[in-house]
Amino acid sequence: MRPPVKTKDLQGLLKELIFNLQTSIAAFQSNPTSTKLNEALHCDEQLPDKNISALAFNAINLLSEVQQILEPGHLILADHFLGYTSSKCLVAAVQLQIADVLSSSPKTLPELAKVCGSVGRQDRLGQILRPLYNNGIFNYEPQTQLYSNNHVSTLLRKDHWTQWHNWVDLYGNEMYDIARGIPRSIQQDSDRSSAQINFDTDQDMFTYFQSQGWVPRLHRTLGGGAAAMAPGILEDYPWIEVADSTVIDIGGGSGALIASLLRKFPTMRGGVYDLAAVISHISTFFTPEGQFADIAERVPQENLIAGDFLKWVPSAEVYVMKWVLHDWKDEEAVRILQNIHKAIMMNGGTSRLVILESILADGKMGRLSRLGDINMMMMTANGHERTEQQWRSLAAQAGWNVSGIFSLRRSWVQAIELKP
Repeated sequence: MRPPVKTKDLQGLLKELIFNLQTSIAAFQSNPTSTKLNEALHCDEQLPDKNISALAFNAINLLSEVQQILEPGHLILADHFLGYTSSKCLVAAVQLQIADVLSSSPKTLPELAKVCGSVGRQDRLGQILRPLYNNGIFNYEPQTQLYSNNHVSTLLRKDHWTQWHNWVDLYGNEMYDIARGIPRSIQQDSDRSSAQINFDTDQDMFTYFQSQGWVPRLHRTLGGGAAAMAPGILEDYPWIEVADSTVIDIGGGSGALIASLLRKFPTMRGGVYDLAAVISHISTFFTPEGQFADIAERVPQENLIAGDFLKWVPSAEVYVMKWVLHDWKDEEAVRILQNIHKAIMMNGGTSRLVILESILADGKMGRLSRLGDINMMMMTANGHERTEQQWRSLAAQAGWNVSGIFSLRRSWVQAIELKP
């Protein structure tokens, strides 16, 4: 039995921790280290350095563990039951286009209020900015009383290529409202999703969003997210191994993923397999006049295939699926994987299925997978994310071998490579 730790020993441990953290913070904030760190991790025009990023993720997870050990319980609870304020302060900042206003130069609160139309309530503008800059969104310099953009708030600009401001608008409003239905949805007698409970409807959410005129916003949001994640997807999985093959995107929707792959690899050919209504909608995209005209010759119309993947899948050597299987229960997911396994054309080491999905993970840096899991629960009847072990079990049940799992920088998904 270990002897009890003395108070002086605890004080020594904490003093040592504080000293080490202060030393590290000072080093990170000093030049040229801060410049190198920003280039390695936070440059939004290029992917972060793999090695530095991995070390940073490990450090963040460890620091989060330390915080949970030391932080008073009531503050942890308060972060959750008052968390709605963070969401709505961010929504307000986006609606006022603060990041756009600050893109030209730093500004004081009165200057911001004047440009943003909040002159009469600049006090409240200051109130919403305080929690944001304390949480790393925007910078504030007390000596000069100037607000400015940082690498986080820059992502909120309307002209930023990632278009994250659309996520704040949709998820901070409609999805925010949908979350009200979570407690009722998990009760034993509930057969409605959180979204159906909140809107009091039995319609699926895509149908309901159509009725409300929200589908264009949904497509803008998801399209922007897909563009933001594309660089990591294209760079961090070895697509070069299938660069001379025809890749069929199962449940490929708009065709944006296959278009991005073909633009990256000029010898690759592609196709999309989806429901008849989807294929009818996108068939003009892959024509000389369509939005994917630049790669249309490598996606012939016969490769735009209509069908139901629960029943059959067209033959190909290589398949990709992004954010499809998380919509389905395990039974249906196994059936889909079995249908692909039956249809795949064997060609040595080339033949494969690449699944782009979240993998549930613990720790601070795994939180997007957990938030995505709750979002799937809110929006669908059976949707959920899966752990690595659950993915391996699904693959095995369908006759596949998990030959690799690839982390993709700045992407919410990982590449799960299955081979027959």
